[in-house]
Amino acid sequence: MKRIFTFISAATLTISLLLTTAFATPAEDTARDDAEVQIEEATAQSPEAHEATDYMEDMIWAAVRGDYEAGEAAEEKRGNKITLMELGYPVVDFEELYLLAKIMYAEAGSNWLSDEWKMCVGEVVLNRVMSPEFADTIKDVLEQPGQYYGKNNGYFNNLRPDERCVRLALRLLEGERQMDPSVVFQANFRQGSGVHTAFHDDYLGWTYFCISSKPELYEA
Repeated sequence: MKRIFTFISAATLTISLLLTTAFATPAEDTARDDAEVQIEEATAQSPEAHEATDYMEDMIWAAVRGDYEAGEAAEEKRGNKITLMELGYPVVDFEELYLLAKIMYAEAGSNWLSDEWKMCVGEVVLNRVMSPEFADTIKDVLEQPGQYYGKNNGYFNNLRPDERCVRLALRLLEGERQMDPSVVFQANFRQGSGVHTAFHDDYLGWTYFCISSKPELYEA
């Protein structure tokens, strides 16, 4: 009798499992698209949470550490969030942020120099990117022969910007400007068709930010 009961119980369990499997909804029919889940999670957050999960802080600290992998991952997450939630944040490329902060730190990294001085260094680079006289990307502008540190420079390649320069570089990439688009030279001597801005330091001497030799190219 005990064996018959065991057999009946096993048979009942088997039939129950078969019925459950037969009437279960396939996983692919019930799984929600990843993008839909992201949208629901994002839109459920408060404005304060939106700011906290902007991923820009991750990009900033990745730049300070020189961590390309973490920086590009944060850039991708930030871009996805901006797209999914239709946010009005400007898109920022991690490599551009990192390189711009590096050149600002290399050229004006001393902590006693003003924010304006540091930003002018970065602005010359961005002006060159937009200029018909120079290369079209930050990387190419910095690597042009005879300009800045050139390509494969050990000092510049190993340099890590400080947090201040990264945050100032971000302000520039988000559109803040100190000078005119025609200012494409920075040196400790005058050049081009005139000086737009100049800074003096007792230790570093003068630094001049000068207008292109062809200012007509920058007329609106």
